[in-house]
Amino acid sequence: MSSQPDAKKLAVRPSATLIVVAPTPHEKDHNYRVLMMKRNAKSSFIHAHVFPGGVVDKNDDATNWRTILPSTDTSSSDLTNKICAIRETFEESGLLLTHPPAHTVLKDAETWRQRVHDDASQFKVLCETHHLKPAVDRLLPFANWITPTNEKRRYNTHFYLTVLDDAHVDSSGKHAALYAADGKETVQLNWYTPTEALRDWKDRKIVLFPPQWYCLTAMKDAGHEYAALPRAGYGALRRHDGTVATVMPQHHVNKIEPFASQDYHSFLAYPGDEFYNDLETGEPTGKAGDRHRIYIRGRMEEFELEKNVDVPDVGKRTKARL
Repeated sequence: MSSQPDAKKLAVRPSATLIVVAPTPHEKDHNYRVLMMKRNAKSSFIHAHVFPGGVVDKNDDATNWRTILPSTDTSSSDLTNKICAIRETFEESGLLLTHPPAHTVLKDAETWRQRVHDDASQFKVLCETHHLKPAVDRLLPFANWITPTNEKRRYNTHFYLTVLDDAHVDSSGKHAALYAADGKETVQLNWYTPTEALRDWKDRKIVLFPPQWYCLTAMKDAGHEYAALPRAGYGALRRHDGTVATVMPQHHVNKIEPFASQDYHSFLAYPGDEFYNDLETGEPTGKAGDRHRIYIRGRMEEFELEKNVDVPDVGKRTKARL
């Protein structure tokens, strides 16, 4: 009998992450850059470049924030995730998204950053002390990834997108140089265009996991203008009505050509693929020949996307069975 735990019974931890975009109008590749953090060797994303974020803390719960954000028209779960994304981004990078802009009133940001890092409840204390409101209205739902059932650590991660305003960039339009890795959870901070990040990954200068790789690919394919980002990933990570599609990749051994002969040993099926089963009913979400998958070569070192269908529409949406 196997001594390994049943992965399906492992706790799925709620988490949130923030894709931070800084406008850079004078660049040719894309007119924006994306904030990415390199994780330390002890994290579940060993040495990988990710967007800032982390696990939801009890102090992020929406019920704790209704006095500060009484008129927020978002659901409790969405508000909780957004608070988490903003708090974690502050802890990991030093960037704090609030109304008014935190750096205009906060003179001891690094002290507060350390306090929040040590105790998440201090984030609300920070906001109350300096009369700041987390800028949850500036976060656009972008993707929702649930770790596959075969992984030892599992997360239900909500990805949000935000574009920095003039208060967070310098007079030349570049991103502000005020942000840095915390040296603990994160050891390096980079600002990449999607093309640069994907090129460095291809050249094996950085490590990307499928969710980050797919988000960057969707952003690159949307065009070089940051104004196009609200529709990035439509039909893939989001439906065409803008709602986010829940994606829990389903792993399959690959025997399909031409990828099999190119040493792509397996693939991750996504919603709409003929091998992706509905998370509630267990029924296939696609018909024979429908493709929405990432082929994998090596140890998560090379990916190839094959897609000829869109994610199922809202009428076919179901609640995820974790």
